[in-house]
Amino acid sequence: MSGKHRIKRHDLVKSLFFLFSQEYDSRKNESILDIRIPIDQVIEYLQKQFSVSYSGNQWIFTQIRNYEEEIGFRLFQKEKETDSSFSLRLYSQMNAFEQKRHLYVSQKIKVSNGLYDMISNTPGLTKKSRPVKILLGAGSTVYHLAEILTEKEREFPFQLEIYTHNLSVINSCLAPHVNHDKIKVCIPGGELDPLTNSIISSSVDFYRDIDFDYIIQGTSYLSRGSVYVETTGESKIKERILKVCKGEKILILTGHEVYPQKTFNMAPFGNFKDFDTLVIPHNRNKVLKNLDQMLVDFKDILTPEILNWNYRIYQIE
Repeated sequence: MSGKHRIKRHDLVKSLFFLFSQEYDSRKNESILDIRIPIDQVIEYLQKQFSVSYSGNQWIFTQIRNYEEEIGFRLFQKEKETDSSFSLRLYSQMNAFEQKRHLYVSQKIKVSNGLYDMISNTPGLTKKSRPVKILLGAGSTVYHLAEILTEKEREFPFQLEIYTHNLSVINSCLAPHVNHDKIKVCIPGGELDPLTNSIISSSVDFYRDIDFDYIIQGTSYLSRGSVYVETTGESKIKERILKVCKGEKILILTGHEVYPQKTFNMAPFGNFKDFDTLVIPHNRNKVLKNLDQMLVDFKDILTPEILNWNYRIYQIE
């Protein structure tokens, strides 16, 4: 590699996930895992981002492998094109939270910014009013929301109470810079689930009697109006939260979760109509995907509330 400086491994990997997210927005692929990027395009992208140039392409993959060894998870794989060149893909077997949290990162940040705007503009709140109470479910998108909330907590003029069984959210709120007089975190009991990085319990009694301002949940799959997640424990918690807990129920999607006509060997934890609000990213590249068709299919029950250049918020009737 030539240039005045080296790219830190963390920054290299982070930028590559943003590159894949950008490519996802501009291509017709419904899954980011199907995207291949030629190494020459990767090198050009890194040169623009960091003002560095490369004499060879193997250094990049070596740095990726070293980072993967540090964290203990595979993130990328390469596909040989010629004897001297290859394409980069995301690892096809991403199951752990530490892997999944990197996927669709720009889409997740767009959704999180929409959620932050909702929270920071909660009507009727002042410095002396009650705290805003939020329930954050399992998943990686709310991790990005927690990162934004903890970074911007000085900007909102009220206290925030976060109720969550999401370990990534809990860890974000434990950062040294967080003002715990401003952000209070409440967690339930249960068993640790390393796959979903959450605390699993058979009961949601911890949440039952609280009047939440916002109840924010994602899903792994949405098909024909039903929502699903992979694990039984998480599915039961999400189902009980939808049925029992009080507050505005928000469904967050990045787009890849939508399958128009897929059948699953699992029970849904709820229905699209069980939610009050939908928050999705806005793709300005105008590449039509399953998410766009879903908006058409549900147009009779969706009322646009906020049409931002980064996100869309709809009321579900």
